[in-house]
Amino acid sequence: MELLIRLMLKDKFTIETFPITKKFVREKRLLEDRGELVLLADGEQIKHITFFTLNPGPNFFWGGHFHKQKIEKVYVISGKLRMFLKKDVATHEKDIIEVTTGQRVTIYPMCAHKFQAITPSQVIVYCATSYNAVDDIKFNDFDGVQQWLTRIFHDRV
Repeated sequence: MELLIRLMLKDKFTIETFPITKKFVREKRLLEDRGELVLLADGEQIKHITFFTLNPGPNFFWGGHFHKQKIEKVYVISGKLRMFLKKDVATHEKDIIEVTTGQRVTIYPMCAHKFQAITPSQVIVYCATSYNAVDDIKFNDFDGVQQWLTRIFHDRV
């Protein structure tokens, strides 16, 4: 079974849902009574891995940056995340997507991104290149995100 892939506008990011299967495939999830196994990558070079957790809250975020060269893969181990994306920092195209357990987002260069938890979440971020501070460029211009979040969290109360 192949990964389900949704290619996004201008090829700036993709969302993939890992298949749940007992068969050997290069990327998959295996769910059994004893636990879960996730095969994130097989045969690809990985030089940087980060694990983070994120709890829901109007001012709780990870990210807020973009890369000129690095391609990042973000796998949601558990939970549900909202991702704020400036698909292209030059053209200012933006999007807000939601990803959940078993999905991976591949973020391509020049796509600014920031994560917010909808439910408590655990995430692995990995890439084929080592960390390079010069390629980690802070970015906070997500146009109206804070006002939008204030409405979401106000409506919950």
